[in-house]
Amino acid sequence: MSSAVAIALIAALICTALALLLWQRAEDTRNRTMTDRFVGRRVTAAHGSAPAESATRGDAAHVQRPRVDAPSTMLSRSPPHGVREYLRNRRDRMMHASSNLMRRAGIANPRALLLSVGTLILAVAMAIGARTHWLVGVGFIVFGALCLYAALSWRAQKRYQRITRQLPVFLDGIVRLIIIGNSVPAAFQAALATTDAPLRECLDRVSRMLRSGVEIDAALKHVSQMYRISELELIGSVLRISVRYGGRSDVMLDRMAGLMRDMEQAERELIALTTETRLSSWVLGLLPVLVGGFVTISNPRYFAAMWADPLGQRLVFVAAGLQALGVFLLYSLARLKD
Repeated sequence: MSSAVAIALIAALICTALALLLWQRAEDTRNRTMTDRFVGRRVTAAHGSAPAESATRGDAAHVQRPRVDAPSTMLSRSPPHGVREYLRNRRDRMMHASSNLMRRAGIANPRALLLSVGTLILAVAMAIGARTHWLVGVGFIVFGALCLYAALSWRAQKRYQRITRQLPVFLDGIVRLIIIGNSVPAAFQAALATTDAPLRECLDRVSRMLRSGVEIDAALKHVSQMYRISELELIGSVLRISVRYGGRSDVMLDRMAGLMRDMEQAERELIALTTETRLSSWVLGLLPVLVGGFVTISNPRYFAAMWADPLGQRLVFVAAGLQALGVFLLYSLARLKD
């Protein structure tokens, strides 16, 4: 196989993997944007009906925010000096992001997963490179790494959805325990004992931080940033206000549980309405790339003869441009309009 064919195959594989990553990132961003807008509308309506309570909550958040956010802000604003420090900082950030992704995906042994998947990808890449060209093997390694990242992101998103579905049940347990006379911290600890995974994993971290002396809002905010679950931070703010200033925390938590159930129902309806369009976009976008890659791998001479002709090269470039334009148009049709 000529080098031109190998380069074309590498470009096709990498473009397919990048399309998968961009599609997954767009889905996550869309879901979070819809959730934030829904919460914003409900919070605005609640502020209109209870201005005094919202003002107290805003003052408490204004007092607490410098205590929680000041260290992270100082760390992010302190630029590294020198090339080595910059590279070390970037490496630490990548290691932290990868470990955080493994944690959010629920991988108990990340080293074993990386070792097994890396060995498999390397073996397949060596076999493909020995049969075709070494550049194709390198391209397959990049493609496999991107596919692994996409799979972990998809698994983390699924766990996030399961956690958000478990939160209303957890809040209902806290409300029942508060009604029968338990304090807010005691109700939180008692409801934690009856929670199932994967929410139990997040709340166990919160419980350990509480035992070490961290306040409940700071602990829930730290875990919410770690697992990217903004609902936990909201719950922590409500519990902190109820502990410090008092009030009917059971009513607030009950309304919050109803709000989360409404958000879940709206998200399910949105997914059901857009499933057919998104599936059709996936099929139409990946079918030409997969068919072209299969034909090129199974019969390299067929593509090499076309690539040797100047007109054939132009047709290949035009086909690649039309494919990119088609993927963009399908994405524009499938994504939710603002």
